[in-house]
Amino acid sequence: MQLPLEDDPRPPYVQAAEVLRRQIQAGALKPGEKLPSARELQAKYGIASSTVQNALRVLKHEGLIYSVQGRGSFVRSSAEAERQDEAKQAPEAERQGNEQGPPAPSESAAKEGNPLTPGPSHSDEFNTLARGMLELHDQMNRLEEMLTRITQRQPEK
Repeated sequence: MQLPLEDDPRPPYVQAAEVLRRQIQAGALKPGEKLPSARELQAKYGIASSTVQNALRVLKHEGLIYSVQGRGSFVRSSAEAERQDEAKQAPEAERQGNEQGPPAPSESAAKEGNPLTPGPSHSDEFNTLARGMLELHDQMNRLEEMLTRITQRQPEK
């Protein structure tokens, strides 16, 4: 199924998000079910990888799906989506006291099914914290690599 790109003035990622949203709402994609991979979605809808990623980002922001690094994207249950909506609406001061999460697992720990890795069996709040910690861990690794490259380029004094 190709997206109606010429017939629809909306950006392709919005169209793709809409198709997936309708599948979730209609029950074709059930809570806890894994979404097709990005490559499968690319092939199915005839869109670029970045378009798929943007569509998934929209659905994550709406609270319809969540992603687990190295495992894919999954449909949230309606109860999880409601909890996420409530958390977004909570006052910032109230949330600040609850933002301390578990220590960041290493990438290898995440791939080995470490209990600190986000997954369908954990609460939405836990998954949000764990994903955030994994993202911070990955950013730290990238920064360390950049710093190493920069320091290797500078001549010794």
